[in-house]
Amino acid sequence: MKLRTIRLFALLAFSLAAFSALAKKGADPIKTWRALLKERSECVTWVSATVKVEISSGGRSYPPQEQKLEALGTVLSKDGLVALSLTKVDPTASILSRVRGGGASVNVNYSEVNILMQDGSEVPAKLLLKDSDLDLAFLLPLKDENKNDENIVFQPVPSSGKKPKPQPLDEVASLGKLSRNLYRQSTLMRGWVNAVIEKPREYYVIDRLSPGTPVFDASGNWLGIGVYKMVSGKPTQIVTLPAEDVLEIAEQVRKRTK
Repeated sequence: MKLRTIRLFALLAFSLAAFSALAKKGADPIKTWRALLKERSECVTWVSATVKVEISSGGRSYPPQEQKLEALGTVLSKDGLVALSLTKVDPTASILSRVRGGGASVNVNYSEVNILMQDGSEVPAKLLLKDSDLDLAFLLPLKDENKNDENIVFQPVPSSGKKPKPQPLDEVASLGKLSRNLYRQSTLMRGWVNAVIEKPREYYVIDRLSPGTPVFDASGNWLGIGVYKMVSGKPTQIVTLPAEDVLEIAEQVRKRTK
């Protein structure tokens, strides 16, 4: 009887120790993500774009319309290179998806693009590349010889080296920002990897994700940014494009602009 009691207490002690270890392990990601929110929240920025949209359909041209769009983007480098979802700053795909019968064309001209800084200032920028297949756009601040650009500080997303590939049910978190009505406050959203798509291109399917925002794993490694999965030129579900792919395209953008 005594031996059975001793074994029972030993089993309870082991279970409590295991539960305590799991609890501590579960708390680590939260601590890591909160540190990201505190120290790296400005790697997410709002971008505004003023566009003039011209639509032609069925041999008829419609009067140009001006739109002011806002989108979230991820800062990739200290010079202010930003990656974001093309759909959020170019209404072409959304307009064509609503036109019946086909034969329509959409022309979008940008009259103004700005990176919205946390202090309320706006930094003029130019659109460098639009990739409609991957729903990616890249923009870079314009240099102003009349202003001291050294006072403008961009905080890039913390890029990590080799990291484990995310798996279904992995916990992740994304940084974001609220809209102007809520003072563009930085946010932290917790989510899970629902699926990993490997072919024809790698994507991570993650819930609770906004286009243009960066996603991090439990160790704080940057996994990628949210974009729309494009099917026949139309935006569908939001997925995460891996960080390696984003950086590879960003490097191509830099080579073109040199």
